[in-house]
Amino acid sequence: MKALWVLFWSVCQMRRTPDEVPYSLPLLAITALLTAALGMGTQFLAGPVATTVAVATVLIAVALDALVLWLLLLFKRQELHFVQGLTAIYGADFVLGLFAVPLVVVGRLLGESPLVAVIVFGQMLLVGWNLGVRGFIYHRTLQIGIFQANMLALTLFLLNIFIAVKLFPELLAVPGAQ
Repeated sequence: MKALWVLFWSVCQMRRTPDEVPYSLPLLAITALLTAALGMGTQFLAGPVATTVAVATVLIAVALDALVLWLLLLFKRQELHFVQGLTAIYGADFVLGLFAVPLVVVGRLLGESPLVAVIVFGQMLLVGWNLGVRGFIYHRTLQIGIFQANMLALTLFLLNIFIAVKLFPELLAVPGAQ
């Protein structure tokens, strides 16, 4: 088990590639469940959020990752890379998500303090790191250029936000605003 966490951490550092992730459907399922559970838990830690919103937004993100990767690999006729690529994405999301938990907790404890800006900056760095890692995974899995892969990662991130906001406009509500 430790070897898997070390592998996912190495993928996050872009030292190991998705090709080195074991081809295992049970591992894919476990990483997807862990990533989804961590995503929902982090949303609940961040503040009051409806259960439906937390569950739906995470499930949309997980499903969108799988659907887009599958379609792109199908288009490129490289379907055999699907399990390893998606496992690498979910594994990296989980590892980087673990870094987000303390930031969310500290941000929640700080409340309205000016130090919240530091926490938000840290969260933005994590998002950027995640996008870079995803770009690296797409680059290696889809065998496309690194710039194209990073643009794909950014586009999917923005598409995910767009879908979530369209389905749940209350996500844009500013707390305390009348």
